[in-house]
Amino acid sequence: MPRYRMPVTHRPNRDGSAVTSRHVPYYLALEVASDAWARLLDELGDGLLSTADVAVVHTEFDFRRELFTGELDVDVEVTRVGRSSVAFAVALYQRDLLAGTGETVVAQTDEARLVSVPLSPVQRAMLESLVAA
Repeated sequence: MPRYRMPVTHRPNRDGSAVTSRHVPYYLALEVASDAWARLLDELGDGLLSTADVAVVHTEFDFRRELFTGELDVDVEVTRVGRSSVAFAVALYQRDLLAGTGETVVAQTDEARLVSVPLSPVQRAMLESLVAA
């Protein structure tokens, strides 16, 4: 299971002012989790399946402790491969403490991004080779 060390920082407020709190809101944590599974897809190589080819169709997350700006360690693994979809399990750690776990499912879409399309045999074989035993 790959583990990625990833930074988590605030974006400016909508009015452009800086955020001074170290607390990380859930949506920034989900963004880091998304960056991790996207990185795993990128590492498959040769553009086998990129984030531009998929749409998120399901996500759920449970938080166990508060997160703060700084570094997160993110474990990500492929848990199942469907006809057109891939499920990722994600675990967030900060200072070696489990902070949250979740699942995201993405589906490969057609060029217009309107309907799902089946994974190719090559995509399926590569993704299935990553499924946790």
